[in-house]
Amino acid sequence: MPAGSGGIGGTINLRTAPVWKKETMISLNPGVASFGQYSGLVRVRTGNARFQSVTKGFYQSAKNDFPYLNTKISSEPVWQKRINSQVNQEGFIQELYLKQDKSVTSARIWYESTDRNLPSSMLMQQPNLKETQYDESLRTMINWNYTGGLNKFSLTGAWLMNNLNYTNSLASIDSRNNSRTLIVKGAIERKLNNITTLKLAVNDEMSYIRSNNYDENTKRNTASFTASAEHNSNGRLSTLLLVREILDTRTFLIPDFSAGAQYRISDGKEYFLKANVSRNSKIPSMNDMFWVPGGNPDLRNEYAFTYELTYQMNQEIASPLTIKYDLTAFRNNIKDMIQWYPGAYSYWTASNIKSVNTSGIESSLSLNYAANKLTAGLTGNYSYTKATTAGSNISNDAAIGKQLIYVPVHQANGSLLMNYRMLYSSWILSATGRRYLTVENSDYLPGYLLNNLVTGCRLDLKGNTLDLSFQIENIFNVNYQTIAYFPLPGRSYALKLLIQILKKN
Repeated sequence: MPAGSGGIGGTINLRTAPVWKKETMISLNPGVASFGQYSGLVRVRTGNARFQSVTKGFYQSAKNDFPYLNTKISSEPVWQKRINSQVNQEGFIQELYLKQDKSVTSARIWYESTDRNLPSSMLMQQPNLKETQYDESLRTMINWNYTGGLNKFSLTGAWLMNNLNYTNSLASIDSRNNSRTLIVKGAIERKLNNITTLKLAVNDEMSYIRSNNYDENTKRNTASFTASAEHNSNGRLSTLLLVREILDTRTFLIPDFSAGAQYRISDGKEYFLKANVSRNSKIPSMNDMFWVPGGNPDLRNEYAFTYELTYQMNQEIASPLTIKYDLTAFRNNIKDMIQWYPGAYSYWTASNIKSVNTSGIESSLSLNYAANKLTAGLTGNYSYTKATTAGSNISNDAAIGKQLIYVPVHQANGSLLMNYRMLYSSWILSATGRRYLTVENSDYLPGYLLNNLVTGCRLDLKGNTLDLSFQIENIFNVNYQTIAYFPLPGRSYALKLLIQILKKN
């Protein structure tokens, strides 16, 4: 289902860039893993300096019949095997690129389907409720980019189709949902001089939903207009100002904005101070408003003011050793935050939280060493997030001042990577702190630490590549959950092979 417009947490854009070479590369990437997992990917890239084609086909399946320790079903913990958790996924992607003197035109089509059984909560005495879900999506897009002198133009059109069917035989549920979305985007960018760039963008998104979970078929048209200006003065100070106006059907929202600045502390040194303040809006999605049961058609738009201050450095300590470090302090003041939470019945419901404050720090550190045939890297990331309910429409609400459900205060991850000649290895760990399950913080999921290991051998033979890797996930067999009462696998193993064949056309 289409999401609401805007995103307080940010937006992720996935982009692929063509390789303008007269050659053909064929990649084969089969894999096998624990608990009945199989995967395969075939990729063919071919073309020349003006035309490129990329074709991908992929498949993966898993039984997910892993053992887990059930601590809830009886007074004593019981080892059980996960059932009704099978997944089958397949897909196809085709990309075409045409380059002319001043423009690049591209077309993409992406089909994907997933057929899965849905396992029950470990609280259920009858663990096989015969729940299934089938997802199917088709995404098509045409894009045109033109560069002429000081101007850049882009036009994009996309057509998205999504089908989602959910069945629960025991509960006599047969849920069928279809959505169609048309997106049109246009942008123009102009350099006024060597230090100032202006950009204007228009976006229109029309969505149509047909679902037996809605009282009636629903449609929405959301349009936005964005203007931004970027100024870079003498390489020391750069600033960015962005303003966005959103039209939700026939209603104009209060404009969003973002203002940021970056200052290089010392000439020729990679030391920076960055600051940003912004206002962001989020329109409730169709499912937030109309899904039955749990949807809330009276939801209000969510908006937030965000403040960030960052220190960043990149320095060469010695000839083979470099260090990168950044530290960010942030604060968000969110009004009418949209949240789904477990209701009084067996389903989740959507509602607005009058006021939420989040604040904290994010920090990352990386050390990289390269000498002769040896390269090594050490990275670490840590975040501290205090996200609490500051205001409520409920008198004497027990959630006031408490951490939001499923938002950990502490999170950290790190990795150690080494590469010597054709051998490579990496140790990756991630730590997640306690996450509360109730708004008053009376119940919680304990924190956990996961360790993964990947090791392999990569051979490069006259442009061709042979890469064999072995992976161990959850090395110490930690018993953990990310969603309450739905266990995740313990220790597992995976073996993957990558074959790349390169041929000059």
